Amino acid sequence: MSISSNEDRNGRGQVDMSLYPPFIRQLDAKLPDYTREGDIEYPFEEITGVGDENRIRGNWSNKSDYLLAVIGFTAGVGSFWKFPFLVFQNGGAAFLVPYLVMLCLAALPMFFMEMVLGQFSSSAAISVWKVVPLFKGIGFAQVTISGFFAVFFNIISAWTLFYLINSFSFSIPWSNCQNSWSGENCTLGTRIQCREMNGTLLVNGSCIVEHATSNKTTVIPLHDLDSIPSLKYFHNDVLMLSKGVDDFGTLNWYLGLCVLVCWIAVFLCLFQGVKSSGKVVYISVIFPFIILTVLLTRLLTLDGSISAVLYFLTPKWAVLKDLHVWGEAAVQAFYSVSCCSGGLFTIASYSRFHNHLYKDICLVLIVDVIVSLIGCILTFSAIGFTCFEFAIALDKFHIRDGFHLVFVFLAEALAGVPVAPLYAGLFFIMILLVVHATQMFVVETIVSSLCDEYPERLRRNRRHVLTTVCALFICLSIPFCLSSGLYWMELLTQFVLTWPLVVIAFLECMAINWIYGVDNMLDNAKWIVGHWPPCYIFWKILFKFICPLVYLSILCFLWLDWNSIEYESYQFPYWSILAAWGIASLPLLLIPIIGSWQFCIAKGSITQKWWRIPEARRLLLPPEVEIASSQRDLQENIQMNGGGPLTGARSSEFGHQTDGKSIRSDVKSVGATINTIPKFERETAI
Repeated sequence: MSISSNEDRNGRGQVDMSLYPPFIRQLDAKLPDYTREGDIEYPFEEITGVGDENRIRGNWSNKSDYLLAVIGFTAGVGSFWKFPFLVFQNGGAAFLVPYLVMLCLAALPMFFMEMVLGQFSSSAAISVWKVVPLFKGIGFAQVTISGFFAVFFNIISAWTLFYLINSFSFSIPWSNCQNSWSGENCTLGTRIQCREMNGTLLVNGSCIVEHATSNKTTVIPLHDLDSIPSLKYFHNDVLMLSKGVDDFGTLNWYLGLCVLVCWIAVFLCLFQGVKSSGKVVYISVIFPFIILTVLLTRLLTLDGSISAVLYFLTPKWAVLKDLHVWGEAAVQAFYSVSCCSGGLFTIASYSRFHNHLYKDICLVLIVDVIVSLIGCILTFSAIGFTCFEFAIALDKFHIRDGFHLVFVFLAEALAGVPVAPLYAGLFFIMILLVVHATQMFVVETIVSSLCDEYPERLRRNRRHVLTTVCALFICLSIPFCLSSGLYWMELLTQFVLTWPLVVIAFLECMAINWIYGVDNMLDNAKWIVGHWPPCYIFWKILFKFICPLVYLSILCFLWLDWNSIEYESYQFPYWSILAAWGIASLPLLLIPIIGSWQFCIAKGSITQKWWRIPEARRLLLPPEVEIASSQRDLQENIQMNGGGPLTGARSSEFGHQTDGKSIRSDVKSVGATINTIPKFERETAI
């Protein structure tokens, strides 16, 4: 009779281990009894290719669901409100050089690491840290930051939905100044107003209007972009903006209803887990590309658009000597792939074990760069049309990033396009779907992480967990609908959702590559794909030495480049900045707290506690499994029992008579079992 851990593990057979000596019994796995309906912590997997591999957590229905989910999570709204601004400010197309370099040095390694560990362990953001238990707090920190992201993206979705609803009219509200919220200094573009008054437009942008009845001449000066109706609409009607961060004002109930609708949409899309969200991405990811193509084609046909695109994309190579430009490129490259928030762990954990992730990583990064470039062309074509309408020279034009770029400038540009309601509606549908795709998987990260970490209590009640999470975030989102909500969104953008991610990236890089081991991590990738990534030595140097230095450099750049925060002419008070620093530090405090707790509950001496890290080949086994790690342990046990297999009277101590040949065959079968454990198709994946 040979020992088969595979039979015990699958519950298909039992072996009477009492018939074997202790040194042989200890080699076999000590597994809990398998029950078909009760074993919820360690899934029983189907590896025949029919249905889900992971019977407990489930998998993506097909490869396209998975790829669209990753693209929808990474190619977010930053491609439209941050990247075009950086290209505009930092040398045009020359900015792509430092951006692509930093994409390879800062974004690619972390993206690769999270995708590999998520797919290999089949665990979300918290449970994946079984690889380095002392750093499990990183997983909790990532889930906490995902909570901030969930609220942030929901407010953006609510603003977008508010604009979308008001786009369904014959005249877009922010296309004219004939509204109660417009104010006295609301003005249209110089060219538009000059044409309406039959005036003459001068080269300097001013307009001369001659009145035939009174023989008087009126000079209309060049208008300030701060008085355009789209800015008035955003401040006075959408946000009901107050005078400061501490002036909470009133609640915009229409915006509150939009918040509720957006959260209901997230709940419905995640109701069936990745089975439902995997189908939603066909709309939330593919449809925005179609709309983007339509909008880009239309804007490029408008006056002044082509010249603006060529002007702003003209490379200014002198900026490559500026370290500040390289710092901006590193920051944008790092944030562009949405790493260190736990989402990549979660999305990859639902993939099949042998999915070829090398190709997926390259494809996703290429798509991310292409989307960013298309967002640039879309923005620059809108700038050209706006400069034409306002009679502003391209070199005199200035834009701001963030909310202002999407909800003020691009909204203003689309308001002047013929059939404006159609194109404005398409634009805000696109932004709504892009933000919804990202928010959907941010929430999935939180839910899956909690269910994986506490499977006995939460996994069977996943829908209850989802309901509780959505209800909690609805309550947290409503305060941002107050008149001071925009100021708090600015604080989130500047503090909470920026430098904490870089700190997490540095700690994650050190924990995985120096404690768990870069060789183990690359071995995980080899198990998945079948071969190591090309240039093995380069990857080792990149992960162990270059990445930590890059993340420290990014962190120093963010801190040293910090200035006092202001919005328009409003200067944020000192107490609000301190509050933002405190909120940003909360997720990071979880790392030492949970690390100390893990250290205290671990068994053994201080040295054993610190170095008790699972090897790559044992990561697939649950904690209850205790198997001798090498043939050397087997040989030592044999020598302790007399230097050879037990025969005759010695073996009678264990209650049965066995000849040397049978014992040798049993020992051989045990050794074979140990050696074949790494070849199992993740049958005991955590």
